[in-house]
Amino acid sequence: MPEQLQVNESIATRTSQTRVSRNLNIPSTLPAAARVVSANARVEITDTSAERGVVVISGIIRVTVYYATLDDPSNVVSVRRSFTFTDREVISGVRPGYQVDVESLISDIDFELLNDRLIELEFTVVSDIEVTTVDVVTPIGEAPDFDFRRRRYTIQRRLRERNFTRELESVERLPSGASDIDRIIDVDSTVQIIDVSTGYDRVTVRGTIRSNLLYVAAGEDVEYSSLSYGFNETFPFSGVTPEMNAFVDTSVISESAQKVDNRRVRINTELRFQILVVLEETVELPTDIISPVDGMFPVRRTVIVERIVAEERTRIQARDQVTVAAGNPDVGRVISASGNIRGASLEVEAQNGGVLISGVVDANIIYVADLPDQPVYFAPAVITFSSFINIPQVTSNMEAYADISINRITANRASERQITVIAVLNVNLVVTERVRVPIITGISEQPIQEPTAPSQYITYTVKSGDTLYLIAQRFGVTVNRITSINNITDPGELQIGQRLLIPRG
Repeated sequence: MPEQLQVNESIATRTSQTRVSRNLNIPSTLPAAARVVSANARVEITDTSAERGVVVISGIIRVTVYYATLDDPSNVVSVRRSFTFTDREVISGVRPGYQVDVESLISDIDFELLNDRLIELEFTVVSDIEVTTVDVVTPIGEAPDFDFRRRRYTIQRRLRERNFTRELESVERLPSGASDIDRIIDVDSTVQIIDVSTGYDRVTVRGTIRSNLLYVAAGEDVEYSSLSYGFNETFPFSGVTPEMNAFVDTSVISESAQKVDNRRVRINTELRFQILVVLEETVELPTDIISPVDGMFPVRRTVIVERIVAEERTRIQARDQVTVAAGNPDVGRVISASGNIRGASLEVEAQNGGVLISGVVDANIIYVADLPDQPVYFAPAVITFSSFINIPQVTSNMEAYADISINRITANRASERQITVIAVLNVNLVVTERVRVPIITGISEQPIQEPTAPSQYITYTVKSGDTLYLIAQRFGVTVNRITSINNITDPGELQIGQRLLIPRG
C-alpha cells in the first residue's frame, strides 16, 4: 500500500491585539503604596480552539508590580498576581476541527494607582495566529504497464508532542562586587536552551537560567544583580530514538528567591517544557510517467514542499539613549533594566545574499533619583534595531523565519538626565524555499482536464489585521514584490478594503 503524506494547508494567518484590564489589590500584609514604580508581565496561552468563523484563545497573564511605599518613598516592594483572560477573534473560513497555533506576548502595560491599596492595570496582548488543516495525499504505488519518474524529497513527520513541568532549585552567590543582601524585593528569570538531544525513549535538554535579582542592600540602597546557572533535564518519551529530532519551547510558570545569608540566595524556578519530536526521512514521490500508455492518463495533485535552505544562530546588539521624562527627578544611579520585543514590530525579509531583520524593544529602567531620600523611579525606553545577516545562498524569493528573544538588557547613567540602554538579542533564523511538486496519485481512463493558464496576478482585498508581511507570507511572495507592483510608498499605511495585485508564487 502506498505511503500517505500529511499536508498542512494554511487557512488563515492574523495578528490580533486585545486589551485586558484588571485591578490588583495590595494585601494587608504589605505596606500601602505611594506610587507605582514599574510593572513587568508575561502571557501564557493555555488553550486554543476553532469554532465556525471564530478562534478562541485563553491564557494567563502573570504580572509583577513594583511600588514605593507610603511610609518610606525610598522603599520598594513587589507584589505578584495572575489573571486569566479569553479572547475571541473573528476569522473568515475557520471551522471546528482546524488546528490553531498562537504565539502571544505583552506589548504594553498601563498602570494607575487608584488608592493606596488598589492598582488598575491594562495589558496589551499581541497574538500571531495561524489556522491550518491537515489533508492526506496518497501517491500512487506500483501500477502495471507504467514506469514512473520519481524524485526524492526530505520531509519531517510530526510524531508526538508532550508537555512537562520541572521545579528547579539553585543556591547562588552574589558577585564579589555586589553589596550584601538585607531584603529581597523580587526575582525575574528567563531561560535559554543550549542543546537538545534524543536517545532511546528519552529527550535531554540542556540550558541556562538567568535570574535578575532586585534587593535592598545592608545600607538600605536598592540593588540589582544578575545570576546565571545551568540545568540538564532528561524527559521520558516513549518511542523516541537517537535519529529523531526534538524541538523544545520553554516558559517560566513561577519563580521565587529566598535569602540564605547576606551573600547567598536560593532561587526556585518552575518551568514548562513543550517538546515536539519529529522524524526526518527521505521519500520518493512519483512526478511523471516515463512511457505513456494509450488510453490511460495520470491523475495529479500539486503540493507545496518547503525545504530548508539555511539555518543560522547569532546575536545582535542594539542601543539607544533615553532622556528622563520632564517632571521626574535627575538620575542618581541605575538599578536595573528589563524589557520585551514589541508585538507586531518584527520584520523578517529574505534578500539576495542574506536576511534583513528589524523591530522594536520596549525597555523598562528603574533608577534611584538624585535626591536626599533616594526615591526609586521608572524610565521607559524604546530601542529600534535593524540588522542584515549574511547568508550567501539566500535569494529574495525565499521565505525567512526568525525566533528572536532578549538575551540581556543593560543600562547605565550617561548624565543626570540621560541613560544609555543596550539590548543583546538571540536570533534563531530559518530560511526556506517553496517548491510546487505535481504528485501522481492515480491513473484514469478518461483524460484529465488540464487547468487553464492562470492570470499572472491575484487580486486581494485588505482585511482588518492585515499587514504586508502577513499578506506576503500567505501568498509565498516577498514584501518588496508587492510594494513594487502596487506602487506602495509607505508599507504601514494599508487601508481596509484596499485592493492589491499579488504575483502568483
